[in-house]
Amino acid sequence: MHRHPFDLLRLFLSLFQDLPPLSRTLYLPGAVLLVGYPVLSVVLGPDHEGQAFVTAFLAALAVRVGLGFEGMMRRMLNRYATAQAVLFALGFALLPMLVLAAVDDPVWCQRMQSVFYVVIGGVFLIDVIQGKTATAASFWPDREMRDHLPNLTRMMVVYNIAFLLLNETLIRTLDASHWLLFWAMLPVLGHMVLRALVLTVINLDEADPI
Repeated sequence: MHRHPFDLLRLFLSLFQDLPPLSRTLYLPGAVLLVGYPVLSVVLGPDHEGQAFVTAFLAALAVRVGLGFEGMMRRMLNRYATAQAVLFALGFALLPMLVLAAVDDPVWCQRMQSVFYVVIGGVFLIDVIQGKTATAASFWPDREMRDHLPNLTRMMVVYNIAFLLLNETLIRTLDASHWLLFWAMLPVLGHMVLRALVLTVINLDEADPI
């Protein structure tokens, strides 16, 4: 029996109570960005605001990619041969930075985040269409999560679409310098929302076994 939508929302929001401590590494890329941008703005001068923005963002993105590269490699190795996994991981990590290194317009940084959601959401959507759970299994490999993988795959499509729409909305409504605050806190926000969604899926699966 499926729950009423209001019950689902109440369950989801209740999962934000008593959150466990978050890793300090979640804050590090944002700290690099929020410190680097004003410093570079002063160093480069008012005529190079775009360059200061992109350079600070590039440094913060490099930190984020570096912190998550090991986990990304593990997920790639679960799906591909070693050579393919290394190639895909390096491409996924380096291509955005190479693109940003060649521009000085902040909108490229903002759109890069949207591209990320499109790519990740698209991968999960392909799994949904094909009836597969390989991508979700690479994120949640534990045996006890196997029964939840189909719904987790669907949930990740919704998660990425929601954050894509949020990012695009903020791009259109906020000044680029204010958008930086959103990006700086995005890992923390994303971690909290994803955790709540995963627990919601688990609770619903256990309450409504197929």
